[in-house]
Amino acid sequence: MIEKIISQPSIDVVNPLLFSMGEDVMGFLNEVQLQYPEAISFASGRPDAKYFNMEQFSECLDYFVQNNVREKGIDENIVLENLGQYNRTKGIINTEVAKYLFIDEFIKVNPEDILITVGAQEAIAIGITTLCDRENDVILVEDPAYIGITHFAKINDYKIESIPVIANESSIKAIEDKILEYQEKGKKVKVVYVIPDFQNPTGNSMSLSNRHKLLALARLYDFVIFEDNAYGDFYYENEKMPTLKSLDEDDNVIYLRSLSKTIYPSLRLCLMVVTQKVKVQDKIFALSDLMAKTKGYVTVNTPSIMQAMFGGLLLKNKFSLESLNAEKRAGMKEKRDQLLESLNHFFNKETQSWAENISWNLPAGGFFLILKVPFKVTREDVIRCAEVNKVIFTPMSFFYMNEGGENELRLAFSNVTKEEIINGVERLSEFIKSKVKNQ
Repeated sequence: MIEKIISQPSIDVVNPLLFSMGEDVMGFLNEVQLQYPEAISFASGRPDAKYFNMEQFSECLDYFVQNNVREKGIDENIVLENLGQYNRTKGIINTEVAKYLFIDEFIKVNPEDILITVGAQEAIAIGITTLCDRENDVILVEDPAYIGITHFAKINDYKIESIPVIANESSIKAIEDKILEYQEKGKKVKVVYVIPDFQNPTGNSMSLSNRHKLLALARLYDFVIFEDNAYGDFYYENEKMPTLKSLDEDDNVIYLRSLSKTIYPSLRLCLMVVTQKVKVQDKIFALSDLMAKTKGYVTVNTPSIMQAMFGGLLLKNKFSLESLNAEKRAGMKEKRDQLLESLNHFFNKETQSWAENISWNLPAGGFFLILKVPFKVTREDVIRCAEVNKVIFTPMSFFYMNEGGENELRLAFSNVTKEEIINGVERLSEFIKSKVKNQ
């Protein structure tokens, strides 16, 4: 029996880049939540479990099986055996998914250009691994950003650079400036990663004008846009915006459609649309085939049972999730509205002089709101607020690659009840009031 591998601890036994990522955000917040379970948490962007409808899992799985028996004439036992076996790397529900993407997202795609991945995180990983050269290529990411891509790039030693969140024309200019800067250094911006709809963590949405400008920039400088769409169905004002991919006439967009927020996270499915062709050593390849080759050495294939459940859900609902998402969207809007109402009440500038320099954005969708305060927010503030005031938030500085967000905190309203929102904002106001008055 081996009791000890090394006698002296040494950094040489692990990847040193693990320690270049900065704050372990999720680990820290989970630790705080475990230590103070009675605290109301605005930290997690988890979807509301009351909409999961887990009973539909077996129903949809059976519907998928019976549809294969009925439409394809395959024996039921063979269908079930196939679901338990290793399967196609690209996926087994690509035809159903292509119909869904056309009906709900206005994206026309050949089923063979779709990969069903193990969540958006795998799609990001295989996309970067397939496309990017560590020495010569650069990835541009909005800052602040979803930490899944920034930390993956850092731990795997890819060159990643920040750009402003695309909120106006100057943001587009900043991308072009960064591209030209790296061209002078003999390097190429290969990927620009964006969340156009209700970005995590800011809640910002890219205007239609800026979507067209970003696509024009991709056409001019020949880079790939990774469009991560996890929150697009949760729009609370006006109409749903067209995706970048639906506007993409030049095959510059790789589309990532996570199902974690619209169905449930444990499904672990993402719909990855890769329509590009690439030339390698005078041969033309479908980029989706090369992505599948990479995926084959990462997860081999995505669990067929989970795919079958989602395939059955699409079949039962005529390849559209709009009616299913309507109730969830309405519920999330009620929470957003309650959060805004509570902030207006407990941070009322007319009755609370200490709240004079406190403000917040008005998210038109998504799961997040940003609160600006007149002091620097630290990890110690998170712990003290959880311990004393029984409420948890996330400092915005946790999401920045560089400096930024020091005077901001993110409030996630997706996984709290309206009553918890009222009580949580009241508790948070007491904490912030004490900080302001003791400055």
